[in-house]
Amino acid sequence: MHWFSQHQVVSAAIGALTLPLVAAESLIQVDRRAQVARADLVFDRPATRPEEGMPVGNGRMGTLIWTTPSALKMQINRVDLHAMDSTTVSFPRADSDYGSACAYVDVNLVDAGDDVFLPGSFRQHLALYDALMTAKGRDLTARALAWPNGDVIALEIDDQRDQPAAVNIDLRMLRYQIQYHHGQNYRLARDHAVMFRTAEHIATATLLVDDGRIALTQQFREGKYYGASAVAVGVVGRPSRARYLNQSTVQLSVAPGKGRFTILIASAAGAKPAQDTAKIALQQLASTPGDFETLRRETSEWWSRFWARGGVYMHS
Repeated sequence: MHWFSQHQVVSAAIGALTLPLVAAESLIQVDRRAQVARADLVFDRPATRPEEGMPVGNGRMGTLIWTTPSALKMQINRVDLHAMDSTTVSFPRADSDYGSACAYVDVNLVDAGDDVFLPGSFRQHLALYDALMTAKGRDLTARALAWPNGDVIALEIDDQRDQPAAVNIDLRMLRYQIQYHHGQNYRLARDHAVMFRTAEHIATATLLVDDGRIALTQQFREGKYYGASAVAVGVVGRPSRARYLNQSTVQLSVAPGKGRFTILIASAAGAKPAQDTAKIALQQLASTPGDFETLRRETSEWWSRFWARGGVYMHS
């Protein structure tokens, strides 16, 4: 009788331990896609301010994507870009320093034709499970992602307008102001560069055209400190032409046509003067698959593995 009581106790204990395991097993079978999709962002009208744009990033580089009636707008940022360190004496007032931001990118979709992103025909959707942003306008759709296997943001344009327009991609400096620098202004203009001084801190932005691609570099110097960034842009699937547009902007002009093409935006950062960040960003462009579907599939697979690592599921 004593043995039987022990057996009952052990059986009851095993049963009690099994119940949470069964419950946990049922949670493992949760439809992750449906669960994550509950947090998707959906806009039925364009964002009114840049900071209300939809985030796209891979943990190293990222941007918010917002729209104007005629364009898609981005500010490319990196988590490892620092304009100064703790030794700075040039930014004594709180919140007067800067860092992380690399460049503005404007994808201009309209010249003299009708605007694209207008209330009524507008929809912008960020699918969190696949990390894919889609913006739909009047006869034009854009899809964007941040490739996890490299520091590249890809933007696919599907133009179905009856009269497609040339698409002009502007890569712009973040800060632009003509300052007098003794003996250096002619050289700066010749090199498509702008130098911006704040006390002992110097920020130099330089525009580049390289084999049909465009780039923008930044260099930050103060005392012994050095930091740098680069953003490079290329087009796959459509003829394009690179040009210096003005003193603060370099442009890729994409030939008009129906159908799809892909814009690739690569970035790099460095902390040593010997590092050629422009070369690194341009090499990143060259090594990235030009097929958007390949990038979309690899990005979706990476995020699928990420969401499967765990989560919190609560119900009442």
